[in-house]
Amino acid sequence: MSRKKLWYLIGLSFVAAVAIPLAFQLLPAQTKTHTISLESKKYGYSPSRIIVNQGDTILFKPSSLDATHGFLLDGYPLEFVMRKGATFLKYTWEDDDGNLQSDWDRVSEVEFTADQAGKFTFRCTQTCGNLHPFMTGELIVRPNNLYYLFISLSIWLVFSLLFYIRSDTGSGFSGFRRINLLEKWPWLAKIFKLRSFQFLVILPNFIVFYLFIVSSLMGSPVGNRNITIIFVWILWWFLLKAVIVPIGGRIWCMVCPLPAPAEWLSRRSLTGVRYFEKKFKALHHRFTGLQKDWPKVIDNIWLQNVLFLALISFGIILITRPIATAFMFLGILAVSLVTALIYRRRIFCQYLCPVGGFLGTYSMASMTELRAIDCEVCKKHKEKSCFAGGPDGWACPWKQYLGTMNRNNYCGLCTECIKSCPKDNVGVFLRPFGSDRVLKGYDEMFNVMIMLVVAIAFSITMGGPWSVIKDAANVTESRQIAPFLIYVASIWGLSLVVFPGIFALVARLANRMAGNRVNNRIMTLRLAYILVPIGIFAWIAFSLPMLMVNYSYILNVLSDPLGLGWNLFGTADFPYQPFYPEWIPLIQGLILLAGLYFGISRGYLAIKDMLDKPAARTRAMVIPSVFALLIVNLFLNIYMG
Repeated sequence: MSRKKLWYLIGLSFVAAVAIPLAFQLLPAQTKTHTISLESKKYGYSPSRIIVNQGDTILFKPSSLDATHGFLLDGYPLEFVMRKGATFLKYTWEDDDGNLQSDWDRVSEVEFTADQAGKFTFRCTQTCGNLHPFMTGELIVRPNNLYYLFISLSIWLVFSLLFYIRSDTGSGFSGFRRINLLEKWPWLAKIFKLRSFQFLVILPNFIVFYLFIVSSLMGSPVGNRNITIIFVWILWWFLLKAVIVPIGGRIWCMVCPLPAPAEWLSRRSLTGVRYFEKKFKALHHRFTGLQKDWPKVIDNIWLQNVLFLALISFGIILITRPIATAFMFLGILAVSLVTALIYRRRIFCQYLCPVGGFLGTYSMASMTELRAIDCEVCKKHKEKSCFAGGPDGWACPWKQYLGTMNRNNYCGLCTECIKSCPKDNVGVFLRPFGSDRVLKGYDEMFNVMIMLVVAIAFSITMGGPWSVIKDAANVTESRQIAPFLIYVASIWGLSLVVFPGIFALVARLANRMAGNRVNNRIMTLRLAYILVPIGIFAWIAFSLPMLMVNYSYILNVLSDPLGLGWNLFGTADFPYQPFYPEWIPLIQGLILLAGLYFGISRGYLAIKDMLDKPAARTRAMVIPSVFALLIVNLFLNIYMG
């Protein structure tokens, strides 16, 4: 098929993909009145999901079974507060000067018309406990055209990509040529070569880190009133997933304050280099402690996978209890100090940091890389200063040799190699998204699976309306041991058995359809890369609403970081006011479609060099693409369905 005909077919099918779901709007529907007894209690509503037709009238009879709870419906001017025995409805009006005023009326019923179609979340507006930010319910107003539209578009996208892959002659999805930022901006190279550079970028984070520990231990125990919870688990987590990793890769490792004290102690220096002409265990440095090397048998990220799952098992507790976050920080600090006294280099960061595993696998897709400019120069240079260290720079803390390093996974962007290389043969490059596409072991593949499962679990637990799941995860408050164990076992089982098993079968079938031209292990690892971009964008789709809905808490805790009644900047009493929450499903849908596009297109590039015929490549991509489609539609159902 010619490219012209291909684009004509893709365009025509796009029109059909948009028109078919929108046609549901034309179907006739009878309107009626729904009388609903709406009960609220920690941390959910009953009913938690309400399904009506567009134009229906809803008559709520609200009540609270325990604390004071709020009700704010996205996309509708409807807000009320429920106390035991009383409900107060908010109403607004304009005064003579055109200013918007509001007040509250005590009511027993609340009536409104569901005149907008789609999925709308209603949220608690009154701080009612630890899981208050996640107390939500859902109103589905049929026809849910936006949901149907994105299902249709996701199917269209997969088939369009498969048709494009079938017609690819070799240059498909090639992207732009990478750019050496150190050549483009020489001043950046000068900054990176400063011995004080990393210390200066770590120091502010180091100060903030210890202030966060203080606020966690001494501030308000209520999560949404403590600066640590809001800044770490809402603002930082969003920036990490949506900006830092996709653009900068492991650049957070460059500025992370957690391992800094251990590294300073190990080196016995804040900025300087302690260089010895005579090597000790292949390095030109001596470190504090036993100076052992990490055992080769666990030279992988399996420990990080297990530690991350262990942490996530108590995830909802960790991100809502300041004291739990403080203990996590202190634990990481202690473990990093102990490992630094036993082993050389950044062993904690590379093998034990729970966050480090996914930072490595997800940084494969990032748009930044640090590489040797010319690997031949590295091969001819006998000293290998980037690996062994030199007078101007420490040996790579991540045990990387630039002459052979071709992935971002284990480069912490500490810039020591830029300082130590006497040949100026190190560059920092801007590159197309998804340029590293080879997973080298099952430990990395399982990390990808774990991150995907946890994104699903968190979307259901924190973003969904099901209070029974929230109670199961919130074991320290609910005291429901059996449901908690089921919840944890589900996450571990899906991460380590179900998803990897299904994907192994998918990859095996893909290999068979391609003619069994590749080793099954290699094919599985290559195709697993499809889930890296999908996982990244799924986490963005999960994290962005948390920021949009809870941004007002950032303003609150800036003025009152410890929850002690301060008002430093006049924003402590800024009202809870989600930022255009009615747009969230649309934004999430677009993000997930972007993840689907990058997942399939980059997955195709990952296997392209192993299969020489376009037909074989296309056949190999069919089943994995359908699997990716199902994963994305699962997220679409959670967020929009």
